[in-house]
Amino acid sequence: MSQTKKTTTKKTTTKRNSKGQFTKGNKVGEETRFQKENAAATKYKEEYCEQIIEFFSQPSTRIEYKETYFKGELSSKTPIVVPNDYPTFEMFAAKIGVTTDTLRNWAEEHPRFRLCYARAKEIQLGKLTSNAMIGLYNPLYAKFEAVNNHGQKDKQEVDTNVSGGVATELDERTRALIERVEKRLNGEKKD
Repeated sequence: MSQTKKTTTKKTTTKRNSKGQFTKGNKVGEETRFQKENAAATKYKEEYCEQIIEFFSQPSTRIEYKETYFKGELSSKTPIVVPNDYPTFEMFAAKIGVTTDTLRNWAEEHPRFRLCYARAKEIQLGKLTSNAMIGLYNPLYAKFEAVNNHGQKDKQEVDTNVSGGVATELDERTRALIERVEKRLNGEKKD
């Protein structure tokens, strides 16, 4: 008895090239690699919109009391204004179990979350400004935070107008140099 092996060929469309890479135009894997590898990308809930605003809207300061004792007894309590923790997107992301990259991805994909994210950023800048103005934050770090995370910048105004009084105070040698430069700029020939 002879056995014959029956072989069938199955026609498949190639989704990958010979190097194992997906081919261009392939519809397989339409979801992004990030979504496949990161379950947090699909973890978005509408309730995060309210949570992010609530997280950033906590009071920016609190009152603590400095107690002074005299001969073992409380003699006075002095109120002191202390800043609460500065709210950051890193802290909010950790609270809900995702990363800041995930928050930014959600802001791109969900219009309502995008508005809440932008509002939270405005609240954060407001707290930074008010607490820095009353001296509760280190001024160098407050400036660093404002410049790097909120698009703020130093503004310098430079007055480029030269008044007539300045030219009269110049010595003769400097005045002669300025006149030679002006002549060259105006296209006049050298003396």
